[in-house]
Amino acid sequence: MSDKYDVLKKEIVINAPVEKVYSALITPEQLIQWFPNIVTIEPKIGGKISFILKESTQENRDHEIVGEIVSFIPNKELSYTWNFTTKPEYNKNTIVTWKIEQLDKDKTKLTLIHRGFTNADRLQYDDHNKGWSWHIKRLENLMDKNTNAN
Repeated sequence: MSDKYDVLKKEIVINAPVEKVYSALITPEQLIQWFPNIVTIEPKIGGKISFILKESTQENRDHEIVGEIVSFIPNKELSYTWNFTTKPEYNKNTIVTWKIEQLDKDKTKLTLIHRGFTNADRLQYDDHNKGWSWHIKRLENLMDKNTNAN
């Protein structure tokens, strides 16, 4: 029997080419438009990531997530460890994976898989589920805005 809360998965279809979607996942200038306020990313296997979300929660304090890239396939996949350093109760390494699939010339399926939770991590899972839903919608809106601007 698997845990109900072991894997969080989100899928969206974005009206943009694969390269633009991928760029929004690895380019700091684009990442800060939909996700963290401050980002450090070394786009290579073993590269470090750091995301700082400034006063992003009801707690009115900054949060930092750090990790290391474990899979890096340009325009196809990006995976990194995810450690929420500013929330000790969430101090558990999980894995975030972005899978990118070209559906058409200007249509891309983006799948987020965040794994490593257990039933004991239900609150963490629920918080991440809400957060990822919000951020993915922001990414979708950014890609739509950029596509319509061209």
